Amino acid sequence: MSTTPASVNEWYLAGLIFGWEAPQCTAQAPAPLNDETLQAYFQGVQDGGVARLDFEDQKAAETDNPEPVNYPTIGPVPGGGVPLDEYLKDQRELLEGLFHQHMPHIEVPEYEPWYPPFESVPR
Repeated sequence: MSTTPASVNEWYLAGLIFGWEAPQCTAQAPAPLNDETLQAYFQGVQDGGVARLDFEDQKAAETDNPEPVNYPTIGPVPGGGVPLDEYLKDQRELLEGLFHQHMPHIEVPEYEPWYPPFESVPR
């Protein structure tokens, strides 16, 4: 928040944000507040911390037990799967005509044909 909270609800929200950002810290009064406003701030800190810890637990549970994702698939392929190296070799041969070009009338001994960076694709 860019300005100091003025109402009890704004102090609750300030506490909620603080609790979310630092769920396991001990909160101290950020300003001299009356009892009602101070209680609202501390309740916000507590609620924000609990919400953050619940969120982290839920995220950890989803990571430990991921649900199966239903992506579209192509297949089945006749004859079974094709190894990645063989597939990349076939792709390079197909693209050779497009990417393999010689410079006209100039002999450059270190010239190598350019291929798309298939190796950088995650497997």
